[in-house]
Amino acid sequence: MNFHLLKVLEIKHLDKNNKIKFVKNNINNLLHKTGEEYILKVLFGGESIPNEYYLGLDSRSVISRIDTLNTVSTNEPSLNGYSRQSISNSSFSFSVNSEDNYQANSPVVLFRATGGSWGSVKNLFLATSLTNNGYLISSVPLGANLIVANGETVSMRIGLALGTN
Repeated sequence: MNFHLLKVLEIKHLDKNNKIKFVKNNINNLLHKTGEEYILKVLFGGESIPNEYYLGLDSRSVISRIDTLNTVSTNEPSLNGYSRQSISNSSFSFSVNSEDNYQANSPVVLFRATGGSWGSVKNLFLATSLTNNGYLISSVPLGANLIVANGETVSMRIGLALGTN
């Protein structure tokens, strides 16, 4: 049984004229071992909570529970305006989801390609850092290879709740 923490509530790939190229809703993730470690250290080990978390996109062929930020960073786009996008830990709203679990909901997060294409991105991940010195919490396969060209955007909202899949 795999545990998940993050659910992509909605992801959209829009062309430069804001026409939808891809949309998908309610995609469950995989909680990484480093994500488990982070949660337990915050709850029981005195690990500090960052003011911001970071969402990123990558092209890993397979997502594994043992992936780390080093694994992810070698598969992230590195040019044309790409960067991990921050979410303030105080910007989440709260609800009860369809599985009757409490859920923290992010605001919309936007990635925009500028100056050229990123190539293929297949996954979304949640991390505690802009660098490889943090924790890779979770990853989710998008179910498509998105080729994000100059002027195109990827927007998303995530929900965080404990669950199994």
